[in-house]
Amino acid sequence: MQEDDYGEYRHYLQEGMRIEVGIPLSGGDVFRDWAVVAESAGDELLAQISRDVLPANVRVDLGFILDVSIWINKEAYTCSGIVTEKRGGRVLRIRLFGRFTPRERRQFFRINLELKVSYAFTSDASRADLERDWAHRKEHEQMKFQGYDAYVIAAHHARYQPAVKLQWQELAGSEVNLGGGGILLSIPEPVGPEEWLALEISLPLTPRRLVHAVARVIHVRPVTQRGEERIRVGLQFVLLDERDRDLLFRHISVTQIALLRKASELRELPEPAGGPAKTQKSREMLRLALLTLLLLILAVILARCLIRHRQAGSPNEIGETYQRALKQYRHQQ
Repeated sequence: MQEDDYGEYRHYLQEGMRIEVGIPLSGGDVFRDWAVVAESAGDELLAQISRDVLPANVRVDLGFILDVSIWINKEAYTCSGIVTEKRGGRVLRIRLFGRFTPRERRQFFRINLELKVSYAFTSDASRADLERDWAHRKEHEQMKFQGYDAYVIAAHHARYQPAVKLQWQELAGSEVNLGGGGILLSIPEPVGPEEWLALEISLPLTPRRLVHAVARVIHVRPVTQRGEERIRVGLQFVLLDERDRDLLFRHISVTQIALLRKASELRELPEPAGGPAKTQKSREMLRLALLTLLLLILAVILARCLIRHRQAGSPNEIGETYQRALKQYRHQQ
């Protein structure tokens, strides 16, 4: 964001103004509460939540992504932000990113990411079969990080016979729009609203994690990408383990913090190529050039003085000439 964009924040987020803060819940919903702006500078604000104590299921920590809403002519406008400091349970320092836009009808903030995602159509499978297969897939994945032996994990997986045969298709390195409540994909096959898709989302965490989910199609829109006709599909998570949802939030937060840090570095005045050493050298060269110019000016002035001096003659030489002429005159007398 450029420096001029801060004017929008200053206009809407002045000290003493009341705003609405949206805090993500573990189930993918959002808890909303009023807050008062205590300080506002640039893209940062210090806000105090109105409640003395938040509900037991509401938690705010550093790195959490929130939404900050304001009301203009009875319309809600929202800007995303990330918690950079927490003072007690009520006061939060929030760094904003993006612009204020009309509040969208979705569960929570989303971000564009380059991720490896696989999907599979579930055809006419029953919800019970889909849920049973999904539970096995996510349990098998979680066993890898719970200390189980690889042979035990393989034996557990081999004993289970899936009720639904899925034909997985991979979107490697595709840009997706990801949030805690859903995901936006661009796929080549047509799909209809209310259809269900099985998903595998690969998160580049350490170690790499694979999130299993089942999602319902909310909206569909044909698009053209790089000359290819594709279908942009908005999906809402129907089956998603809360531990996996926390992983999604974690990856979104880490990514957004990195983007904000990069934006801050770009806003700083860049040093000349070569760093401080080259800057010092440039200053020395400039000082030497000024000194040389000064010496040249002094030399020109001195040369002109000498020329005038020669043209006028030396005072001693004039005196000697006068004395010789006087002696010659006396001798002639």
